[in-house]
Amino acid sequence: MFFFQKPIWAMMAAVLLFLPAVARATNGYYLIGTGAKSLGMAGAVVANPQGALCMLRNPAAIACLAETTADVGGAVFMPTRHMNGYKSDSNLYMIPSAALVFNPKDYKGHKSNFAFGIGTHFVSGMGVDWDNNNLTGGMLQKVYSRMAMMEMGVGGGYRVNNSLAIGFTPVFTYEMLEIEYGWKGGAKDALDQAYAAGGGFDVGIVYQVNDKLKLGLAYKSKRWMENLSWNVNPDGKGSCTMLINPNAEKVKMRLDMPRQIAFGINIQPFKPLNIEMDVRWINYHNVMNEVPITGMINPMTGQPAETWNFHWRNQWVFALGTAYRPSDRLTLRAGFNYGKSPVEDKDLNANIISMAIMEAHLTANISYKISKNLEFSLAYVHGFKHKQTYQNTSPQEICGYGNKTEIKMYQNMVALQLNLWF
Repeated sequence: MFFFQKPIWAMMAAVLLFLPAVARATNGYYLIGTGAKSLGMAGAVVANPQGALCMLRNPAAIACLAETTADVGGAVFMPTRHMNGYKSDSNLYMIPSAALVFNPKDYKGHKSNFAFGIGTHFVSGMGVDWDNNNLTGGMLQKVYSRMAMMEMGVGGGYRVNNSLAIGFTPVFTYEMLEIEYGWKGGAKDALDQAYAAGGGFDVGIVYQVNDKLKLGLAYKSKRWMENLSWNVNPDGKGSCTMLINPNAEKVKMRLDMPRQIAFGINIQPFKPLNIEMDVRWINYHNVMNEVPITGMINPMTGQPAETWNFHWRNQWVFALGTAYRPSDRLTLRAGFNYGKSPVEDKDLNANIISMAIMEAHLTANISYKISKNLEFSLAYVHGFKHKQTYQNTSPQEICGYGNKTEIKMYQNMVALQLNLWF
């Protein structure tokens, strides 16, 4: 794709290489929030921006910030994942994020109606690391995967009047995927790290009805991605595999990212308290139902496969967040986020590499203003234990995955964020 600048993507590839990805505190494979403040609100920030990082949730938010603002943060993610009673290895991960919003002023110090911002973060990821000789009771012994999706947005916001703000952000996306399956008898399917670039756009609106009510609407377009491509057989044909076509020289997969629509209502019943309720629709079915792929075979039929049938459903996400400010320096936030798993029980075998089954999250945050220009925020997120089970019935399923496939997980995350005003 000619419009991508190689130095930018080389930098992103280097970061992705050293950042193991897992199924995080997520709705499907998307993080429920961006930065400690957004996480503390359980992602309910579409109508009421909580800092520069909120431009990555609703680009109109940058026109609502009073000053030039920089946010820098990171999170430590600790998931606990089990398959058929076996715990996955690699359970500690780092997630960075950063954003800068510039609110220019004229020579008299008057704030412009325009604001400009740049932000980058890891929007999603998934992965597992199971290595046990009796993992499934069938042919499958080992499953390893690592996936990360990173975005950078460079956009602008405009305050039309005292009530209405609009925003638009072109988004550049980079993704990495690595997969390995190990089978009884020594067969192995290994797809090493592959990268793909892509892009899309975000648009948003924030409308202040009155002093107590604000509305927000954000649309994230589909992220159109290049093909992920693997050289799978450089040493000649005839490798012992179960999924990769032994006669193929390349495996290619196109893994686009779904469009989203989010609507938020923010209420301020009295001065120190804000309450926001958001609804988000994620169009997973369009990109994660039957993913186009070449160079692989269907192990159930032995015939060449044209798609990897993840069979994800669309997801509705409901988030409730509260922010209470007892003093000028201190803000307390808490929230709850729920989205039904996009993976049905009958499709667990096809989704062993993804583990995107989390549903309910409880969040809390404390922010303290150290000085006029510096604030420190700490957030905690707990994803409640969720389990899905599928009783394999066909002879092919039992041979490959044993009598039953059971996946369960719960998650904890701690996030830190610094906010600076200039």
